[in-house]
Amino acid sequence: MVQTNPRENLRRLLDGGVPDWIPFTLDIGAMPGLTEPIRQTFRATTGADDPAEYFDTDIRRFSLKATFGGIDPAALHDTLPNGTEFDEWGNGHWAGGAEGTVDELFPALASAQTVQDVEALPLPKIETDVDTSVIDAYHQAGYPVFGYAGSIYEWSWWVRGMEQFWVDLLSDVPLAEAIIEKITAHTTQLAIASARIGIDVLCFYDDAGMQQGMQIAPDLWRRMIKPAWQRVLDAVRCEAPDARFFLHSCGKIDPIVPDIVELGFHILHPVQPECMDFARLYREYGKDIVLAASLSSQRLLPFGTPEDVRREVFRLAEVVGSDRRCLLMPSNAIQPETPRANVVALVDAARSLRPSG
Repeated sequence: MVQTNPRENLRRLLDGGVPDWIPFTLDIGAMPGLTEPIRQTFRATTGADDPAEYFDTDIRRFSLKATFGGIDPAALHDTLPNGTEFDEWGNGHWAGGAEGTVDELFPALASAQTVQDVEALPLPKIETDVDTSVIDAYHQAGYPVFGYAGSIYEWSWWVRGMEQFWVDLLSDVPLAEAIIEKITAHTTQLAIASARIGIDVLCFYDDAGMQQGMQIAPDLWRRMIKPAWQRVLDAVRCEAPDARFFLHSCGKIDPIVPDIVELGFHILHPVQPECMDFARLYREYGKDIVLAASLSSQRLLPFGTPEDVRREVFRLAEVVGSDRRCLLMPSNAIQPETPRANVVALVDAARSLRPSG
């Protein structure tokens, strides 16, 4: 009997079938699941460098890089602290030298007044001339590859500033639309370029919720953000029909889960344990989309016991039952205070769900 490999197992799951086992990963789609302090402890303890290989998880990562498309991103800003770093949009990020923390954001379009100001911001430059042999090696070894593919709503407020973007959505719709269109153009290019080099699952990141509810009204999201996602996914489907789509969106986003299903995303992460009911959502949508069976990186992993972690893995597995239609993973990056024993408990419990032999 030929044994199913992780890539085949995941594809069966994403295409609506029943996998041989529940796939699991410590990563957050295409993003590293171990924060740097945790990764340093991992290296010191194990002598290994790759957590996915060491812990025998079901997914591997490879992402294209993008850089600022202009000359000097600092020219977009007035005054910045020493040590500010810049992302591909020219946004400034400053953490004051702290490690594993959320940094201060300096939006590239904070002072934009007109649509022309938005249009003047250069699109990021995608580095496509890369050695993709590592993707081929992962595929040869039987692993699916997840790759970072962009954002829409989240990047829109990154480049503009959250409060100001909310104001734009209501009081300066042409400016908001120009921002969304610019972000959409780059996300489309990045997603298609990623699919062309062999990425199996394109990972998009677009936090739309808080733990008490949506950041913006669901109807506003449907009017302004959903059509942009439709354009991105339709464009990718035309160019790369075999690509599959992962959406990370934190918070209590219950009102738009039907829209996410309708758009055709294949995986929804995290179904945040602090504010969403995995069992209820699985009953309602588990046949239509793969829900991430998420272990809380906010509460359970840092503050629970190894037995608590194992118990939660088995509870989530019991929810999906013999259909096994979920993806086990942390709800977000594993925080620095998380005990190593809890990470090992997650791995051991997830691996115990695989068929023997």
